[in-house]
Amino acid sequence: MTVGDARYFFVHIMKTGGATFRQHIYRNFPAGTVYPVPQVDDMERAWLIASVAGLSEARRAELQAYTGHLPFIVVDLLGIEAVTLTMLRDPVDRTVSYLKHCKRYHEHHRELALDAIYEDEFYFRCFVHNHQSKMFAMRTGDPLESYMDVIDVDDRRLAFACTNLERVDALGLSERQPEFLAELERRFGWHFGQLRNRRVSDEPWEASASLRRRIAGDNAADVELYAHAVRLYERRQRAGVSA
Repeated sequence: MTVGDARYFFVHIMKTGGATFRQHIYRNFPAGTVYPVPQVDDMERAWLIASVAGLSEARRAELQAYTGHLPFIVVDLLGIEAVTLTMLRDPVDRTVSYLKHCKRYHEHHRELALDAIYEDEFYFRCFVHNHQSKMFAMRTGDPLESYMDVIDVDDRRLAFACTNLERVDALGLSERQPEFLAELERRFGWHFGQLRNRRVSDEPWEASASLRRRIAGDNAADVELYAHAVRLYERRQRAGVSA
């Protein structure tokens, strides 16, 4: 299978390396065929689930790839055959990276310590709390507004998230991204050149050991999902099947 033979859907989870990877997607497809398309799609609403699921059949026919902070369920809502891709990251490292993102880009967080930003209830509930699991745990009975939806990932939800993760055709781990790119090149004929890393922090802001322990405890579902992802990745590698 090559790039032109299928549609692709990238579940972009915040702070997993997806902003850089998204550039590769745009480079591997003709202009105007990767959702969202500026001046065609409403860029202020393109990340809303209803906006994607509501695309007309004619519009869907024009698209070869979808990217964005879109939960896995959107693939089913679209009703299309698509090669699904995602990258997961150690949940503690992902959360620390997100807290640094907040400190760097949000004026109201700029002077706060990472511990204080973690205490911000709105950002915690929408972007931190078991966020990776949530992206795979949403189901049709939920409000399904966006990736910001607040969902309690209990044991049943976590099991559903793990099942959906197993459905992903190409699973990458942020810590092993070069392997992910090599797999896509081999399987689908994608081409990768040098790109500038996007939204990568280099500030000397360190998370304390106590904060890291707290993150792990508060995000137990994400810890379990990531462990499942690593096992799945290794199993596929050993079997010679795409990760």
